[in-house]
Amino acid sequence: MATHLSAGLFVFFVLCSHSVATIAAKDVDFMYLVLMWPGSYCKQASSGCCLPKSGQPVLDFFIKGLYPASSDGTILSKCQKIPFNANQIDDMKDDLNSYWSNIRCPRSEGRFLWKSVWKNNGVCSGLSQHDYFQRALNLRSKVDLLSILGKQGIISTDYMDYSFNTVLDVVSSGIGANTAIKCGHNAWGESIVYEVHMCVDKNANAIIPCPVLPKNACDERVVLGSFTYDMLQNMTTVNPIRMRILDA
Repeated sequence: MATHLSAGLFVFFVLCSHSVATIAAKDVDFMYLVLMWPGSYCKQASSGCCLPKSGQPVLDFFIKGLYPASSDGTILSKCQKIPFNANQIDDMKDDLNSYWSNIRCPRSEGRFLWKSVWKNNGVCSGLSQHDYFQRALNLRSKVDLLSILGKQGIISTDYMDYSFNTVLDVVSSGIGANTAIKCGHNAWGESIVYEVHMCVDKNANAIIPCPVLPKNACDERVVLGSFTYDMLQNMTTVNPIRMRILDA
């Protein structure tokens, strides 16, 4: 009797687990790939930003997250419990340290950030842990935002500002799909480009036109501020005097 009961509970558990995984994957309509400008993070964080224990990241846009979403744009989270295993992404650790870096203070290792992203959002993707991170990196490699912006004269500096609509048009045209941009504010109260949101297919293989986009959150004029290794010192240096160069 006890054996039959245990076997029944085991089968029930397996079926439930399979059902949860199937529902999680089925509910994903597309995903948001969000890239973050680390210079803006440093200028907003009250504690500044810190050099990761893994060493220097790239001076470029980071991956903030790959977020599974339902058809109405709702970001899915904590769909199921699948433990994070750092060994499964060991083969891409160098790229993750470069492009999905953790510059929060106090300084730490990237695996704490990756674990959080996986447990909150990756588990809803329907992808294995390895595929989730690898496909995010693959997508990031297809989007060279600094080059897209730079070709139109929009550069990373604290001494110029730009029309937000121009920046948005340049990014969307360069990517080949509609995007959204969210901003923060620096010490001077200026609107600084912080996040670029774009959409990818449910299998995280290609960038697609966004079925639903978050609202843009920037002022009419925006700054793409500097990001240097000198900033990764648990503090941000504020120069109260500077010349502003206005771009049309």
